[in-house]
Amino acid sequence: MRSIFSKILKENCHQTKVNKMSNARKRTLTFTSQWLLVFLVYGFCITSTYGFFGEWGPDLAGPWCAKRPPGQQCCVGRDDICAVPILGTECYCDIFCNETAYDCCPDYWPHCHGVSNYTVTATTTTLPPPRSTRPPVQVPCFRNGHMYMPGEVIHDNCNNCTCKFDEFRGSEFLCTDKPCLIRPELIFDVNEGIYTWKASNYSKFWDKTLDDGVRYRLGTFLLPDNVLRMTPIRVKDDVLPESFDARDKWRNLLHPITDQGNCASSWAHSSTAVAADRLAIETEGAIQERLSIQNLLSCNSVKQLGCEGGHLDRAWWYLWKHGVVTEECYPYVSGKTNKAGTCLITKNQKGGNCPSGKELKSNARYKATPPYRIKPLEREIMKEIMDNGPVQATILVREDFFMYNRGIYSYSGLAQKRRDPERYIKSGFHSVRIVGWGAERTVEGDILKYWICANSWGVDWGEDGYFRILRGSDESRIERYVVGVWGKISGDKFLRTVLLENRRRRLRGQRARRQLRHLITRRQRRRRHLHHHRHRHQLQLKQQQEQHRHHQKQNKAQIKNHNKTHKKKSKKHKKGKKKNKKNKSKKKHYSQFYNNVNLEGLKSFFPRFRH
Repeated sequence: MRSIFSKILKENCHQTKVNKMSNARKRTLTFTSQWLLVFLVYGFCITSTYGFFGEWGPDLAGPWCAKRPPGQQCCVGRDDICAVPILGTECYCDIFCNETAYDCCPDYWPHCHGVSNYTVTATTTTLPPPRSTRPPVQVPCFRNGHMYMPGEVIHDNCNNCTCKFDEFRGSEFLCTDKPCLIRPELIFDVNEGIYTWKASNYSKFWDKTLDDGVRYRLGTFLLPDNVLRMTPIRVKDDVLPESFDARDKWRNLLHPITDQGNCASSWAHSSTAVAADRLAIETEGAIQERLSIQNLLSCNSVKQLGCEGGHLDRAWWYLWKHGVVTEECYPYVSGKTNKAGTCLITKNQKGGNCPSGKELKSNARYKATPPYRIKPLEREIMKEIMDNGPVQATILVREDFFMYNRGIYSYSGLAQKRRDPERYIKSGFHSVRIVGWGAERTVEGDILKYWICANSWGVDWGEDGYFRILRGSDESRIERYVVGVWGKISGDKFLRTVLLENRRRRLRGQRARRQLRHLITRRQRRRRHLHHHRHRHQLQLKQQQEQHRHHQKQNKAQIKNHNKTHKKKSKKHKKGKKKNKKNKSKKKHYSQFYNNVNLEGLKSFFPRFRH
C-alpha cells in the first residue's frame, strides 16, 4: 500500500510541475491540499464500501458531485465553476479534471461514470465509457426563462434556432437568417416615428417569411401592355363631396370582407366582389347574391395559375363569357387547402347538385360586361364610385404593408433607411376594391386625402378588413389602373327582367338627379355672376366718383390760373390804354406841328420821320 501511495504521490507531483510549466490551468491548490486530495481519491476508491471517511468532518462526509443542483452535477469540458468545497479548497466535477488527474472530487468517477474502482495513472487522458443507465452530461440553452437541451430546435418567428454546445463558447442557439413577414423592429419604428399610420403584429403572419407573404397573400399579375393601353372613358364633371362611402349610400348591398388565406387569389376575390356589388346596386337590392370565388378560381384555368396568381383581364373575360354561381352553391375552400383544386361544376350545367351538396335550383349564371377603364385622375375615379359603386384597382404591395393596422397608409421606406439587405425588400401586385374617399386634418393643419379600400385578408386585419391610403398622389400605383363593370344574368328570365327594369329606373333617376344638379349649378353660377357684376358695378361707381373729384380739383385750379392771368391781362390792358392816350395826344401835337412846318425840310433834317 505504501508503494502504491508513493507512486501516486510522485505522479501527482510530476503532473503538478508539468501544469505549472505549461500554465494550462490556474487553480488554487496548495501542495498539502493536493497530497490530501490524492490520498482521498485513492482511499475512496479502495474503501468506499466501509464509509469511514464520514467520521472526519462535513467536507469529507460526502457526497460531493452528487450534492450539486440537478443538471449541474457533472459538467462537460472545462468548467471552473463546477466545483465543491473540500478541506479548505475545491474539488471539481468536470471532464477536465481527468486530464490533470489530481483535482477531481472523490465521487466523480462513481457518480458521473459509474466506475467504483478506478486507479489513477499519469497517462490517463481518455474517459471510460459512461454507464448505460446514465445519459451523458449536457449543458442546456436558456431562452425566455425556458431550458432547452443541445439538439433541440425552437421557432423564432420564421427562423429555426438549434441549441448547440461548444467546449469554448458553451451552449447557445444558432438561428437561420430569413427575412420575416412580421418584423418587430419595423413595427416599433413606424409607431414611434412621424407617420400617418400605425403598424401591429398579426398572428397569422407571424411565422411566415417575406417570400411566403408575397407569393401566397397577393396574387395579381402585372397587366400586359395592350391592357394598359385600354382607352379610358371620360366621366362628366360634377359637384363632388369632400367625403363619400359607398357602404353608407348603399347599405347592406356591398360584398363583405373575405379572407383569401395562403392562396394567391386576390384577382378572383376582388373581381367577384366588384361584380356582386354592381349587381346589387343596379337592381337596388333585388339581387344580393354573393358570387362564388371558388368557381372562378378553379374553373378559370386557361393561362391562370390559381393559388399562385392570375390575370385580371382573363378573370373578367371568364365572367363575361361563362359567369359563376353563388357562394352558397360553390363555397371557397382554397384558403384552407392552399390549392385551386379541380372544377366541380360545368359551364352549362343545368340542375343536379352543387359542390356544396345543395340542389342547384336555379340555372342562373351571374356575369359581367367587359370592363371599362377609368381615367387615372382623382375626380374621374370619385365620380365613377359615387354614381355606379365600388371599382377594382391594383396596388403595389411592399414589405411594410402587411403590418398595417390603422391610419392613412403611405410607404415608409424603412428597409432602405435601415440599409437592410436586398432580400428584406420585396414587392408584388395585389387587387382591391375602392369603396369611397375622405379627408383628414393633421395636428399641423395639413389636409390628408385618402381612398377607402376593401382588402381580402379577413376582418382581423387593418380597420376591420379595410384600409385607407393616400389619395391624389398615385400612392403605391393605386390610381394607375382602375376598372368598372356592369352586371349581367343568363339562364333566368325573371332575374334578367328585374335587372333590366331596375337599371332603367336607376338611370332615369341618375339623369333626373344630374339635371337637378345642373339646374342647381346654373343657379349658383347665375348668383355668382350677379354678385360679381354688382361688385364690379360698385367698383366702377367708385372709380367714376374719384375721377369726378379729380376733375373738379383740376377745374378749380384752372379757374384760379385763369383768374390770375385775366387780372394780369387787365392790368396790362389798362396800362396799354393809358399809353395809347398819350400816343394819341402826341400824334395830335405832331399833326398840328406837321401842318405848320415844311415836312420836306424836316425829313431831310430828321431821318426818323421819313416814314
